[in-house]
This record gives sequence, structure tokens and C-alpha cells, in this order.
Amino acid sequence: MSAIFATLAAGTIIAAAPPVGTIGVPGCAGAPPAMAAPGPAAPLIAAAPRGAGRRMPARPTPRPTPTPAAVPSPAPAEPGVVQPAASPAAVLPSTVFGVVLDAVSGQPLAGVLVQQEGAVTSAFTQADGSFRLLLERGGAQRLTISAVGYEPMSVAVGDGKDLRVRIGAISGFVPTSPMLPTAVIGQAAIDTVPLNSSLIFAYRLRQQAVSAGAGRYEGLVSNDYRLGMRFRLRPVLIDAEGAHYESPIDVAGLDRASNPAFRPSTWQAGARLGLLTPVFHPDLELAAQGGYRWSNTVPNNADVPYTGSDLDWEQTRHAFGPVATLAWRPWRGRLHLEASYGYYPWVRGTSEAPGKPFADQLLTDLRGAVGVEIVPGMRLGLGYQAEHWSGNGDDISRMLSLQVHYTPGGVPKGLEP
Repeated sequence: MSAIFATLAAGTIIAAAPPVGTIGVPGCAGAPPAMAAPGPAAPLIAAAPRGAGRRMPARPTPRPTPTPAAVPSPAPAEPGVVQPAASPAAVLPSTVFGVVLDAVSGQPLAGVLVQQEGAVTSAFTQADGSFRLLLERGGAQRLTISAVGYEPMSVAVGDGKDLRVRIGAISGFVPTSPMLPTAVIGQAAIDTVPLNSSLIFAYRLRQQAVSAGAGRYEGLVSNDYRLGMRFRLRPVLIDAEGAHYESPIDVAGLDRASNPAFRPSTWQAGARLGLLTPVFHPDLELAAQGGYRWSNTVPNNADVPYTGSDLDWEQTRHAFGPVATLAWRPWRGRLHLEASYGYYPWVRGTSEAPGKPFADQLLTDLRGAVGVEIVPGMRLGLGYQAEHWSGNGDDISRMLSLQVHYTPGGVPKGLEP
């Protein structure tokens, strides 16, 4: 049996091997009957079928599709508020500008209290519903809007620009007392109306020309200091001011070290009272006032006639007349433009004997100023003024001034009916 298995195994091996070009030996079992014809040698290993014996690349295992992360939806807008889109790198504002409107009619609301939450700063809306509020650093970035007869509302500051708030009236509200806006304790609102209350200090460089009787003096340059105030109690506007300067006059025959030997000292004061009103826009206001001016010039010559003119004697003038003032505050109240003209036809002059009054028949006063708010409540400006006393002689002054206007805490809207 073992021989049989060996023979079968040998036959299997030979049969499995591919034919090779060999020489047959007659009489040998299993040998081919004749010599194989010479030819190209067959390959030692038979060609395998296409694809046989190659390792096919593994099919990649499919990965699960990632589920997109949920994108948080934007917070719903607060009712009644339209806010501008916030920038990616928002900077907390220091001042908020906005307007308060009626939710139903869309009309602007005046006298509405706007207060920063967690702070004492607040402001009242103006006639056009606009407000401007300086924020405190420690307070919240939210505002509380409240008015008599309306539902209070809390809104976010946002970027502080063009905040528009609509508030709704309380249903069935019946007032039990007169609805008068009142100022709150600790109010720090800055009033941005054009003709606002303020304290004014000005340094003026005065160039003067005087014709007094027989004498005429030109090119007199002096330092002039002016202190004024303005009080607004709408629709009433009150102005008052005072100034002082000395006119240096050289005396002929004296050396330069002794001149100017003659320095008449002049004190001036004035007041104006009248009414104001907006013109076409709340940022533009006009005031019509009646004015009074007083001027007193005292020479320092101890009654010695240095000049031989009316300037050697004390002069006092009183003038009355109308004054018109136009003021404009664009650029959200940061810029201030103002012009005024006074015409005083009623002038009365007195003079210390034996002199006589001069330039005592007419006074005209033209002024212009431009200012910029450098910090809330304080404005720095430049001004020009031309003052002309005429009559028996002339007293003409042209002045350039550097002005500082300060509004201490603004004007509470409760003072404005």
C-alpha cells in the first residue's frame, strides 16, 4: 500500500508540474514516446490567472458621518427696542445717544427719564425725544426708561449709538396729579441744547482806535479779561458779563522806558434778558433780548492833561438796545457755533468836568464764536468781536478771544416747562 501511495504521489507531482522541454528515454515508464521538438522554453511556473496570488487592498471601513454641532440661535430682540448690530470687537461706550418714542403713534416723547442701572447718572429726553447720557464706569450696561403713564423698560446699551426705544402706555392709566417732569437727586445729565446755561471765561486781545476830541490814537493793543454767565429757564434766557482792560498810550517827549505813561483803565458790564425758541430744528435756537451796556474809563493822570483830549477825563456811558443771538450745536452737541448782533441806539454819556463825553450816540456790537466740547460739560472755543461806540468821536475795538465754557451738571429738564 505504501508503494501505491508513493506512486500516486509521484504521478501527482509530475502531472502538476508544467511540461518542460526534455529528451525522452525509450522504455522508461511515463516518458514521452519521442523527443520533444526544440522550441522556446516554457516558463518554470505557469502563468496564474489575472488577479490570482495578489493581495487585494482592504476595503476601508466606512466612518460614521459627524453630526454638525448645534449653532446657538441669537437671543430674541427685546420688545420695543431696535438696536444696531454689534461688532465682533465691541468697545463699551462712555456716552449713549438715543431717542424715545411712543410705541403706538411713533411720536417722540419729551420728559422721559433715562437712567443707568446701578448708577446715579440720568437724563431727560428733549422735545424731539432725544437724549444723551454719560455712563459711569461702575454701572451696568443697561438703561431704565420710565415716564408717567408708561410701562418702565430696561434696555441694553449696545454700542451707544442711535438707540431707539419704544415704550407703551399703561392700559387704563388715569393721572391723579399734574404730569410734571421732575429732576432726580444726583442727576448728572449734560444738556446739549445750543443756548445752554454756562459759565464763561475769556481772554481777549484787544486792538483799539480812539478819536476823542482833538486827539486820535490808533494801534492801541491791550489784554482784556471777560467773565460771563448764561442762565436758561426756557423760554427765558439771561446773559450777564463783565470785562476790564487798560489802553496804553505813549506821551510825546518821554523816553521808551517811561512810556506808556498814560494808561486809562476801562471797566465794562452788561446784561441781556429775553426769550428763546428753536428754529426749524432743536439743534438751532434763536434768542431775542433787550440789552444794557455800561462802560467807565478812568485815566491815571491825576487830572494832568497828558493828551489834551477827552481821554484826560473820566468817561461813563450807558447804552440800551435789542440783541439777536443765533446758536447751532451739530455733531451731537459736540460742536458749537454762535453769532450775535447788538444795536444800541439809546446811549447816554457823562464826563468829569471840564471835559465832555465822546462816542456817546450809538453802540454796535458784533460777535461770533466756534467751540468744541473737549469733555462733557466743558467747551473750548475761539471768538471774534467788533465793538463800535460812535458819536462825538469814535471808540472802535476789535478783539480775538480764547474762551472756556463750563456747564456745571447741565440744566435739569424740570426747569423747562
